[in-house]
Amino acid sequence: MLDKLTSAVLGAVNAQTNGSYKVLEADELIGALPEKLKTDASGIENALRYLCERGYVDIRYSDKNTYCVCSLPKGRTYDESIGADRDRGKKKFKSQLLLTFFGALAGAFIGGCLAGLLFVFAF
Repeated sequence: MLDKLTSAVLGAVNAQTNGSYKVLEADELIGALPEKLKTDASGIENALRYLCERGYVDIRYSDKNTYCVCSLPKGRTYDESIGADRDRGKKKFKSQLLLTFFGALAGAFIGGCLAGLLFVFAF
């Protein structure tokens, strides 16, 4: 499992390389990250090195803040599976919310009917 920054860097590499080698500047990758995950060039270098060591991307060469990278099948699969898990989580939340709402509605209706019956037969 990747942390948020490394996962975002992998997503940026996947979006820009499409499985072929491409020369990317650290500033390009920093610009592709979400606002809350902004980092510096050393953070990008560390994330790319980590991804390369784990087999998510291949770095052909790196020179200061310039990298020739390619996303590998493992990296593309990880990025796609994270998106599918996120969509599945949203659908699960919506279904649980609907079940909770209608369960509470049915419980209130049944409780109201029982209270009404007790009121009618008590007097």
